[in-house]
Amino acid sequence: MVSDYNLSEVDGIDKLQTRMEEADSINDWSHILSDYISFGNTKIADHVAIFNLNSATDCPNAKTQENGESETGLCQVPWEKCYAGKAERVYPYTLPYRRRQEYLWDCLDAETFGKAFLAMVSRKRNDVTALRLSEAGDFRHNGDIYKCDRIAEILAQEGIDVYTYSASYKLDGWHTVEHMTVMESVTKANYGDANYTAFDKEKGKPEGFVWCPHDLQKSEEGVTSSDAIKCGDCRLCIDGDVDVAIPLH
Repeated sequence: MVSDYNLSEVDGIDKLQTRMEEADSINDWSHILSDYISFGNTKIADHVAIFNLNSATDCPNAKTQENGESETGLCQVPWEKCYAGKAERVYPYTLPYRRRQEYLWDCLDAETFGKAFLAMVSRKRNDVTALRLSEAGDFRHNGDIYKCDRIAEILAQEGIDVYTYSASYKLDGWHTVEHMTVMESVTKANYGDANYTAFDKEKGKPEGFVWCPHDLQKSEEGVTSSDAIKCGDCRLCIDGDVDVAIPLH
């Protein structure tokens, strides 16, 4: 489901557009981009950057568990259990922020994004090891895939990995990906490096899958989310060498 919303009514869009109109260097773009990049959360390590191509509300695969497959794919998670969607419903600033991210994403070409990202990283005191794309939302079309992979190629020159999860299995651009790791979040097709799927823990995981170490520590060892190993310190999904299972909450 892609929401039909009026961009002019998105909080903060006027300020962003003004800044973008005045940007005339990679340095300028890097400062704009830095306001739309976050680092780490309860499951992701602080040395991993996060950028969303769109919001959960506007995700092309939102509510497909309830309403059937979209033109791009099928989300494995019911809308009411989507953590990204929940954040947009609970925190009023989250949806406008992610919609501004989408606007910025659509206005930046891969070269500018990649160079601006590296310029931003050069100012940080701490290392940045990876970029996680689309914590919320999903890939809308092949153009998103091509752009992300080119950005991954640029960042790889500085030793920064790029990885993502996607349920947009119907897009045929996946076969062109060479530089970023793609975790398939639906089992209906082979289009990425490995699979990342939610299963009922009571029924166990399929053969060949390993449980996400973060979730395993929380569920079996009683470790809090803040103390469990985080994505980035664990590299299963960044390397994409093994299928990963997570418990369906």
